[in-house]
Amino acid sequence: MQSKQRKITINYRPLQISGDIEVVGSVPDMQVYQADKNEYTPDYTLTPLTLFPRCNATDPDAVAKLGTVNASLTNMKWYERIGGIRTLITSSNTNYVITDSGSEKGKIQMKKNVSTINPVTLEFYAEYVDSKRSGQTYVYNFTRLIRSVDGSEPTPKLMIDSPSGLDWNPLRDTVQQTITAKLIVGDTDVTATNKCRFFFYRKLENGSLEQIVDGNSDNDWEFVSLNKNVLTIDRNYIGNEITYVCKASYSKDGTPASTPDDGIGYVSTTIRRRIPSIEVDWKGVPQQVADGTTVIYPKPIIRDTIGDIPNPSEVLDCEWRTKAAGASSYTLVATGFNPSIPFTDRMMLDLTVIDRGPYAALVTSDGKYIVNSDNKFIVARKRIV
Repeated sequence: MQSKQRKITINYRPLQISGDIEVVGSVPDMQVYQADKNEYTPDYTLTPLTLFPRCNATDPDAVAKLGTVNASLTNMKWYERIGGIRTLITSSNTNYVITDSGSEKGKIQMKKNVSTINPVTLEFYAEYVDSKRSGQTYVYNFTRLIRSVDGSEPTPKLMIDSPSGLDWNPLRDTVQQTITAKLIVGDTDVTATNKCRFFFYRKLENGSLEQIVDGNSDNDWEFVSLNKNVLTIDRNYIGNEITYVCKASYSKDGTPASTPDDGIGYVSTTIRRRIPSIEVDWKGVPQQVADGTTVIYPKPIIRDTIGDIPNPSEVLDCEWRTKAAGASSYTLVATGFNPSIPFTDRMMLDLTVIDRGPYAALVTSDGKYIVNSDNKFIVARKRIV
C-alpha cells in the first residue's frame, strides 16, 4: 500500500496597514512670521510642535486584535528634509526629541522655527513584523510639511500725485497746484482714516527742510491751504524752482505719531518754472509807411508751439528798440504791449520779449520787507535776467 503526507498550514491574509502623522495638542504645524518684529507665532523654541506617526494594522481575518502598533515598531527613523537635503535625525540633534518606546513610540517634538523660504518636510520610516501570524514585515512611510508664512504687517507706501520733477509753464498752466498724498497699506488705502498723518516740507536753499503747517511761516509765500493730505500752492511764488517733501506716520490702532515714521519712505516733487521756446513778431506796421509818419504803433504777436499766447502781459513784457539809419547800435525807445515809437525813415525796429519772472517780496536796501498801510507785504514780479 502507498501513503502520502503533507503539511497543512493557515494561509494568513496580509494585514491591512494605515496611518498618518497627527498633530498632538494645540500647537499647529504652520507658523506665522512677522519680519518687522522678528517673531514667530507659535514659537517652536518655546512651545514645541508635537507630532505622532500613528501606525495602524488590521487583521482581515480577525485572528489578532491589533489597532495601533507603535509600541512594536522596529527600525524606526525620522528624517528632516530642507531644500532637497535629507538628514537623519539623531539623538544628538537638540532641535528634536523622539520617543523611542511605549505606546507613543515615534512621537517627535520639533523645537526650532521654520524659515518662510525653506519649509521643513519631516519623513517617518518604521517597520512592523507580524510575529503572531505570518512573520511578514510591513513598512510605514509618512511625511508632514511644516511651513512658516510671512504675516508681517505690510510696510505703508506713501505716494503723491505730483511727479518727482515737474516743469510748470506759466504761459499755459494753471497758477494753483494741489499736491495730494496717499498712504497705502497692503492693498488698502488708509488715507481717509484716522490711522495716518501727513507732513509736508519745503526744501530751503541750504538743503534743510522746513515744515509747512498753516501758512504763517516766514517762507509761506506760495501757501494757499493745507488739508490733511492735500497741499495747495500758488506757483507764481515758487521762484525758479522749489522742492516739496512729504512724509507720514501710521498706526493700525488709530494713534499715528505726531512725527513722521522713519520706516515709511518719503516722497518729493521738484517744481520748476519753465517757459518754452516762443516766436515773436508784430503787426500794425507795414514795411512801408505813409510820407509824414512820425510815430508808429506796433502790436506784439507772441506764439508758442500751440498758438498765440493768451494774456501774455501777465508773464511777459516787451522791449522796443530802434536803430537809426547809419547808427551802430539799438536804443531802447519803449516798453509794453501798446508802444508809441518815434519813426524815422529807414530805421530798424527790434522787439525783445522778456520774462517778468515770479513774484517776490520787495525789500529795502538793508533787507527789510516793504509793507503797505495794512501791514501786508508788497510783492512784484522779479525779472529773470
